[in-house]
Amino acid sequence: MPILISKIFKGLAADQTEALYVGDAILSVNGHDLREATHDEAVQALKKTGKEVVLEVKYIKEMSAYFKNASPGASIPWDSPPSSPQKQGISNSPSHSAAELKEGKTIPLKVCQISRKQCPPDTENRYLEVISHDRRSSLFLRAKDPAMAQSWYNAIQSNANALIPRVKEDLKRMQGGSGCKDVKHIGWLTEQSSQGSEKPVLVIVTEKDLIFFHTLPESREAFNSPHHSHPLITTRLVHSGPGKSSPIMDSELTFALRSGTRQGVETHVFRVDSAKELSAWTRLLVDGCHSAAELIQEVTTACNWNGKECTLAVHIDKGFTLFSEEPGLSKTVLLQQPFEKLRMSSDDGVRMMFLDFGVPEAEIQLDLHSCPKTIVFIIHSFLSAKVKRLGLLA
Repeated sequence: MPILISKIFKGLAADQTEALYVGDAILSVNGHDLREATHDEAVQALKKTGKEVVLEVKYIKEMSAYFKNASPGASIPWDSPPSSPQKQGISNSPSHSAAELKEGKTIPLKVCQISRKQCPPDTENRYLEVISHDRRSSLFLRAKDPAMAQSWYNAIQSNANALIPRVKEDLKRMQGGSGCKDVKHIGWLTEQSSQGSEKPVLVIVTEKDLIFFHTLPESREAFNSPHHSHPLITTRLVHSGPGKSSPIMDSELTFALRSGTRQGVETHVFRVDSAKELSAWTRLLVDGCHSAAELIQEVTTACNWNGKECTLAVHIDKGFTLFSEEPGLSKTVLLQQPFEKLRMSSDDGVRMMFLDFGVPEAEIQLDLHSCPKTIVFIIHSFLSAKVKRLGLLA
């Protein structure tokens, strides 16, 4: 379905052109084709426009009925619209006002996204946008002033948040079985790319994982097939608030995560709409990483040490253990060192990890057969959790 103009606000730029009409389909913006664009892609294209915006539009008479008869359940008339499209006007007559009141739009508050950023250009900052959890419905609201807009934003967000416990129970029930993931938090974030583009992401935090979705999963299959996921113990919060290292981290309302994977380090930068949200997500992710470390306790990985294939076990309390295990034979411990003896750790970013315990053998070199960042990040998470046990902030 094309991107259609459903309302023109009196006095704003679209109204002043006297060339745009309700029912017009937006075909392109400044040469950027929107014929097959989604709502989010259209919003991004409009946000990137400068002071001058060139719209290519087409009046589609087949669609005009949706705007002339939009009440729920009403039938769509078969008669053709006027030969010349009419620009939306404003009437003070009681009958017109009553008709407008009957026409409405409903967006469930359940896991909806509320934003004051992805809105039409407005120097007075009076707009907010509400998008349904499946991203099929959205609407813009304009308040009389910024204070009223913020009040409405807070009210809608508060009521949406009140539904989160019920959503958690629904997700738990939907998964079923004893192996279901305990959902700790769920919410929308705006992910920023290095190219400057943005996309909405629904983030679910469980007791062990950070999971990304495009929309709210509504089946077990959808929940088990996320867009992206990272274990919390391999993920570190590296930035929260304004930063100077990157233009996309320059906002006061952004935070960045780095995750160690077998392919290397992945970085994600997210934006939120308020300082309260930023603080909540920051604390949630830091505490989530520590809790996951305490819950998991130990990880193991295959490696090669001194030309011998063996296994490295890293335990939050017992430290580092290198051992070999032949079929039918007992486990042979090759080396064991506590966390307290670890002086330094490093890696080459390819497959080698180096651990220095200050022992006579000096630095221990381990070939992990793949990028060592996963195990390196886990070591850091275990150390951070141990520091927190002492009542300190790591």
